[in-house]
Amino acid sequence: MLSRRQGGVRAMHDANTGDAIRRERDRRGMSTTALATRVGCTVRYIELVENGQRTPSLPMLREIAKVLGVRTAILVGESPRETHEPGRPQISDIERALFTYRTLIKDVEPPTVDQLAERINAARAIYFGSPHRYTETLRLLPALITDTERLVRDGQRAAFRVAADSYFLARSVLKRVGRIDLSHLAADRGMRYAEETADPLMVAWSHWGLGQALLSDDMPQLSYETALRGIEEFEPVVGDGDQRHIRALGGLTQLAAISVARTGDRERGKELLRTDARRLAERVDGSDVYDVAFFSHTNVAIHVCSLEYDARKAENVLRFAEDVDIRKTPSLERRTTHLCQIVRACEDTGDDAGCLLHLMRIERECPEEFDHRKLLREVVQSLVRRAKPSWAAEVRQLAERHAILC
Repeated sequence: MLSRRQGGVRAMHDANTGDAIRRERDRRGMSTTALATRVGCTVRYIELVENGQRTPSLPMLREIAKVLGVRTAILVGESPRETHEPGRPQISDIERALFTYRTLIKDVEPPTVDQLAERINAARAIYFGSPHRYTETLRLLPALITDTERLVRDGQRAAFRVAADSYFLARSVLKRVGRIDLSHLAADRGMRYAEETADPLMVAWSHWGLGQALLSDDMPQLSYETALRGIEEFEPVVGDGDQRHIRALGGLTQLAAISVARTGDRERGKELLRTDARRLAERVDGSDVYDVAFFSHTNVAIHVCSLEYDARKAENVLRFAEDVDIRKTPSLERRTTHLCQIVRACEDTGDDAGCLLHLMRIERECPEEFDHRKLLREVVQSLVRRAKPSWAAEVRQLAERHAILC
């Protein structure tokens, strides 16, 4: 059964992950046996994925994409939810603000630096803390981008600082809603405006943002090089710097660790987290100093789980996750991403009850995650198909609440 909250049942896009894998495999004349052999899994697993009965983990999806010779994004190409499709108000307004902002800038008084900074801080608080963070932030972004470009016309250094901060936020949001192209654009503008500030701290965070954009587009080597360049430029000025500087260096170190691990050098990634990142985390106190990456002991522990997740070590993800208290991070983004990885690890180990438990936790934290994370929706679909009578009603109701076609 489906919810009617959008004025009628809306069929899920035909090109789900299983269909996409089958299509690309058939296009290459490759059998399921050949694909399974090269990927390193069973034929039965490939069959379950193609039939929509199993959701591949992100590392497995990357491996399948590599064997098929396509970008991972091709295999997860779902149309955005109705309110976020190109041409719909939110995404189209953001596109218009990013690409045609010069024509949107009218001869009106621009906001002051302080006024725009206050609006950006409010939008950031919504994105990292509100259960309705996608809807609310996407609504605010177009005006923030246009006013940012209006403000920097005067060329004041303080304006460039606010502009960089605005695009740091935009990059995060656009990445999560699946617009990697726009995320790249925002990261590039963030870098450009950060460099205009001549502030090493802002430039360091712009390297982090650009590296994140590259990583999300399956370019881990370039992401790693970007992180290293940021560390090399920034580390000499950190010294005994304040909390902001330590956290920025920590964020870059975590990015380098995840990136190098995804290039295949997993041991180097683990070493960076065990040594450099943890040492920096020991220098971070419990103050409420904001940083883009929310760097802390908890965040390092979350990244340790991410490395195991990327390596397809589901048992290790669950084992290390037992020691992570996500309540200690103020970032809703970090909490829900970590919970999503636990969901997939539970599915990979056959722990359907654990899978449902953590899906419900995600729903309590932020129901809108089910609108924007395609693999999360596919987990619900496959879980419904194999639900046991004792909890079948709960998972079907979860699917209903989020208009997930089963």
